[in-house]
Amino acid sequence: MEREKPYLRSISKSADRMETTMQWARYLGETFGTSGALNCLRYYERLGWISSEVREEMIRYIRGLSLSEIHNKKYDEPATLEYPLETLSGTPFGTHARSLKYVAKIAGDDLEEHLMLARLAERRVDKQLGDRSARKEVIEAIGDD
Repeated sequence: MEREKPYLRSISKSADRMETTMQWARYLGETFGTSGALNCLRYYERLGWISSEVREEMIRYIRGLSLSEIHNKKYDEPATLEYPLETLSGTPFGTHARSLKYVAKIAGDDLEEHLMLARLAERRVDKQLGDRSARKEVIEAIGDD
């Protein structure tokens, strides 16, 4: 299921989504510091992950964080991610992948489901390519006789 951009157009005021929004704001602040978090939000907007409305709202949340919630860890520490994004752990994109997980949760979407479908499609393509390769080998072997 492909969504139009931006992926997250607005932030719902429901309790669970507001909690996730605050967790995301804390994550951005702790990971990147205030200015880095603001740069990330601008980057996510350019990627089409969030709308300008979401970016502006997140800026207010980040500016409201306490000093203890700002930049508690270094950006260059490798991010450790859980399923379904664990393959990105320790990569430069890992910290942003975690943000995408927050964005998807706030959007009410199941990132895990999308990744599972993508992996199944990838396996199907690999199998089809393998089947074609095997057929080609059989045809070539028959032609050599």
